[in-house]
Amino acid sequence: MWCQTVLAHVLFFWVLAGSTSAEEIIFLGFTDINSRLAVQRAVEGAAERLARPGCQDVLNDFADQSGRPLGTRLAANGTSVADAFRSLRFYDDRQARRCRTGTALAFTETGSLVIRFCGNRFAKSFSENSSATEIVVIHEFLHALGLGENPPASGTITAQVARRCSY
Repeated sequence: MWCQTVLAHVLFFWVLAGSTSAEEIIFLGFTDINSRLAVQRAVEGAAERLARPGCQDVLNDFADQSGRPLGTRLAANGTSVADAFRSLRFYDDRQARRCRTGTALAFTETGSLVIRFCGNRFAKSFSENSSATEIVVIHEFLHALGLGENPPASGTITAQVARRCSY
């Protein structure tokens, strides 16, 4: 009898957990808790910033490679900023060449839903200035939406995100 009760509880919580998984942020490849927590907190902070209309204006400051503003592109697809952000995947790619040889904290390819993090370096930066790492996450989100780089220069993107999304 107790076995059936335990099984029923396990199934109940498994179903319950499955029903909320669409709302969960997905983190992949993290092997240490410090990096994962730093990225998780920065992602949550970025999501809070993006929930503010003033910050969302940054989507109209930049365009995709066809010249269409990123905000217009989302609206045309019927996708909210929050939904687009939740579709991202966050991956610790500390072994990537850009992490081993450069100064990058995070990177992605234009249009990719995967944002890659240089785990240890990002965690260190988060501990020094969490707000700046939230701005980095939003910067990479813009690339995920279709923003290319050079032009605009990386520093230009980050400065505009900071201007629109700082508290």
